[in-house]
Parts: sequence; C-alpha cells; structure tokens
Amino acid sequence: MAISTSERTALRDELVSQGYSWEYIDEWQPKTALYRHRELKNPNGEITSEVGTKIEGLPGNPDYVTKKAKLGLLQWPPSASCECQWCQESFKAPKVEQKTTDGEEEKSSPSNMGPHYKG
Repeated sequence: MAISTSERTALRDELVSQGYSWEYIDEWQPKTALYRHRELKNPNGEITSEVGTKIEGLPGNPDYVTKKAKLGLLQWPPSASCECQWCQESFKAPKVEQKTTDGEEEKSSPSNMGPHYKG
C-alpha cells in the first residue's frame, strides 16, 4: 500500500517523537526485535509480560513500529538514559529506604524490571 507524502511526513514525525532516527522510514528492516518498556497486564491486573522482555521476529515496517511504540514496545532495551514516558517514570522514581536485619539502611529502586532486563 502506497502512502502519500504528507502521510509519510506525519509517520516520520511520529517515529522521531518516539526516539527513532530520522532515517528509519527509509532504511527499515523486514523483521525486528522489540523490547517492552511498559509491562503488559491481563484484565485481572496481573502482569503477563514484564519490562525488558524481548520479542523477536516482528514486522519492521514503520506503520507497525509506530503503533507498537505507543504501547511501550521499542527497538532498544529500557534504561535510565531512555527518554520514553515509561522509562522516565520507572527510572526517575525516588529511592526507597529499607531496614536490613542488621539495622543498616539499604537503598533500592522499585523492582519493576522483568527477568530479561540487563540494565
């Protein structure tokens, strides 16, 4: 399906706003891997796929990648340097202080990263 110049420009702008390079619309690969930047929950609120999960073999065309980017699936792993709204929320969260059995305070960040995340 051919798209018009204005649709192509709008799609490019959307991809760039999600963090993709300007050239992606011209150089995309037929298949790609996407990483979850937002956990997936079922209707009961249970997490079914955690942050950092890699999904391979997905279509790489710009329309598909744009739709998935809005749902928290991006081509790079989540990290503190990522500027997506989900990483900004999870990595910028304040540190939580916890008391250990020795009485010492232990600082940790919220544990919302999946088992596949290698930050």
